[in-house]
Amino acid sequence: MRVMLVYSNRTRILEPTPPIGLSYIATATRRAGHEVRFVDMMMSRNPERDLRDALTGFKPDVVGISVRNIDNVVPQRLSCHLGEIGSMISTIRELSKARIVLGGPAISILKSSSLDRFDADFAISGEGETSFPQLLATLENGRNFSDIAGLTYRENGGLLYNEAMRHAHFGRSGMEEWVHWKSYERGGGTWAIHTKRGCPLQCLYCNYPGMEGHELRRRSARDTVDEIEQIQKTVGPRTFEFTDSTFNIPPGHAVEICEEIIRRKLKVRLSAVGMNPLGMTEELVNLMQRAGFISMVITPDSASETMLASLRKGFTMEHILRAAALARKSKIRSTWFFLLGGPGETEETVEQTISFVEKHLNWNRCLTILMTGIRILPGTDLAKYAVAEGLLSPESDLVEPAFYFSPQLSEQWVLDRINRAIAKCPTIVHGAEESGSGAERFFNGALHWLGVAPPYWRFLPTFLSIPPLPALRARSTGVKATRKSLFVSPLER
Repeated sequence: MRVMLVYSNRTRILEPTPPIGLSYIATATRRAGHEVRFVDMMMSRNPERDLRDALTGFKPDVVGISVRNIDNVVPQRLSCHLGEIGSMISTIRELSKARIVLGGPAISILKSSSLDRFDADFAISGEGETSFPQLLATLENGRNFSDIAGLTYRENGGLLYNEAMRHAHFGRSGMEEWVHWKSYERGGGTWAIHTKRGCPLQCLYCNYPGMEGHELRRRSARDTVDEIEQIQKTVGPRTFEFTDSTFNIPPGHAVEICEEIIRRKLKVRLSAVGMNPLGMTEELVNLMQRAGFISMVITPDSASETMLASLRKGFTMEHILRAAALARKSKIRSTWFFLLGGPGETEETVEQTISFVEKHLNWNRCLTILMTGIRILPGTDLAKYAVAEGLLSPESDLVEPAFYFSPQLSEQWVLDRINRAIAKCPTIVHGAEESGSGAERFFNGALHWLGVAPPYWRFLPTFLSIPPLPALRARSTGVKATRKSLFVSPLER
């Protein structure tokens, strides 16, 4: 069959995210004998025109659309993305009789709700390397859809959903066959590598276990580094980034990968977008430096013992303090994420977190991002909590964004406290501060032209410290309190 796969994501959070998930699907689809056309919207200057040109030129039998995000999970600067998917489907229906299949992380979260919202024929949740080729085979031979894992389909006027499947083993994505890498690198992109799937952690708000399962499925260090070595030779990206939900859980697996890179004497630059304080050890951080790590994202979410327990993080302040000391001692630049406003949050616990940032994360290789309000995602324990507290209807599918914010807090008080912290520590950023500005694009473009390796967010602490930015941001970050209807907190109803 003629299969067109569309990467619909155009959202850049710190850096453009390459389509590693859809690349796995494209590689499996071509391996199954189908002709594949890959349409990447991330770097497109005119997505509507490019989609129309691909439809009329390729004339697909099936169009698969990868949907990465429901929204940007920032209530103070909310951007919803599903409307773009509806417009894209309308264009496909206008120009083609192809069957439309939805997939990607957002669809794995929404499951059958996605076909309630969109005029698509099918939706696939979970890992689609097997399910999508099975669906294509079924469309060719007319067999039953009931044995295709993760498939939502229409039958007799209703929607049927098959449970998703987890692959016991997986390998390289084949992304080099599907992306125009230089355009990503000019925008500050890093080459994505998966070393594992699944997440054994129990964080209250997180949907990773729902998408990938709780059981970890790990690639061997040898297989992972084989991929890095091959891509280094054939594509030559400036930086590789490990995009697991947590790179260092379990820490032994991360140690093995670093040791294999060191053993082969590879000259690569590396980054990790998910470092858990629980798995940060002196041995691992030292090995990461020797292997070539230049940046890492650390996600404690809070620096209050009360909130760490409430969010079910599985570690304590002792682990966070150790992680901060190790990060500061190392040469690896770091970004830290904190979530304010979860169940049980008070002015006292907010103060504990922000005071920790001011004291322990105030150095020139460290960026801190603070978020206020937590997006309630379908299937999470936070969603169950909100229903149990009478804040959400049990029938809510949570496609429309809803955020939890502690009823014991004033949002404006939290924003004012963050602004005071910025005056003291200009490398603090609120998640709702405007990004993607002309100055930021110029900054990234200049770094690329100078041959600097991404991710370029690692230089934001330096950029934010340039006068007069600290003084201007100390007065106001431009972040306004959100509209009340987004929060399920009863505080200001």
